[in-house]
Amino acid sequence: MLQAEITASKLSTNTCYNLVFNPFRVWIMAKKKKNSKTLYVNSSTAKTLASYLIHKGLDLKSIEKVLACTLDDLSDVEHRIPMNHYHSLWTLALNYTKEPALALLLGSKPFRDEMGLVGHIFFNNDTLNAALKQYERYYALVHEGMHIQVKTDAKFAYINYICDLDEAYSQADMEYTLAISIYRATLHIRDGIEIEHIYFQHSPPDHHSNYNEVFPCPVRFNHTHCSIVFKKQYLDFKLPKRSSYLHQVLTHHIEALFKKIRPDETLTDKVINLVEKKLAKDNIDAEHIADKLCMSRHTLYRKLKQEGISFHDLVDQVRKDKAFYYLNLNKRSLSDIAFLLGFSELSSFSRAFKRWTGISPAKYIKQNVKN
Repeated sequence: MLQAEITASKLSTNTCYNLVFNPFRVWIMAKKKKNSKTLYVNSSTAKTLASYLIHKGLDLKSIEKVLACTLDDLSDVEHRIPMNHYHSLWTLALNYTKEPALALLLGSKPFRDEMGLVGHIFFNNDTLNAALKQYERYYALVHEGMHIQVKTDAKFAYINYICDLDEAYSQADMEYTLAISIYRATLHIRDGIEIEHIYFQHSPPDHHSNYNEVFPCPVRFNHTHCSIVFKKQYLDFKLPKRSSYLHQVLTHHIEALFKKIRPDETLTDKVINLVEKKLAKDNIDAEHIADKLCMSRHTLYRKLKQEGISFHDLVDQVRKDKAFYYLNLNKRSLSDIAFLLGFSELSSFSRAFKRWTGISPAKYIKQNVKN
């Protein structure tokens, strides 16, 4: 095995980690490079926002310049736009209207509710629980920079919106997303559905009083991710406007679209995506991942081996890379990072990090991360 002929004492831990030749490290860095592509979002929200801005007097050319597409393009159910163009449209809208609470207002009282393909599938499921399972699976078609995680405990269900990259987070987008989710739940599911809490990842904005007008429950800020919390009993609620025939047709269409978007995914790609989505959960096991991929645990192990990797090493390496990403970003506490990596306690994360690098996370930050 090749190894850089450099004395470790003269280098930071991060430098040593990157210079020591490690086939596994080379593989995962190559995968990151492959995946460092443009992230896309569904065009339905952009169409709603664009229509509103035109209604308010903004010229069409300004909107199409930001989006780098025509308004007609946004009407295509399969059309998606780059995430940064979508965020820029929100910036344009906020600057033009001078209304800081615009996203909340549009979400709670839609100017024109352009519900996308995933939304139509959601409300044509048999139960809320079944709808949320499909929502988890297909959310990449809505927003490639985020994923949905549905969790439950003894009393409550949690819909967590988790950013895979910090730059994927947009305050306006999440204000709109959670506001319109509550609006649609009331409209399509049940008037009396009780929302217990709403959590946002960002700090309280100057227009925080508007949140109390939009959300029928306590709202908290500075959370690790955005969440909608409601009573677990609603998961079994039958969706009143469901159509099994329409659901079948839409699912067939969206599966074809899903495969079109990710045509060259290897099994390793798929496992990495699932593992990253489950990191913030407390249990990543091969049985569950295999079940998600519609195969046995033995088949999962065998196929991963054929691609040159083991399940255990893959999970460990994903955690390690995510740990370095969050530590170098230096925007989260060590406890938050431990949670995001799926460790039940900070001490467990510290032990793992010391196994990877020989030092604690705190010492790594002190030696390598600029404040």
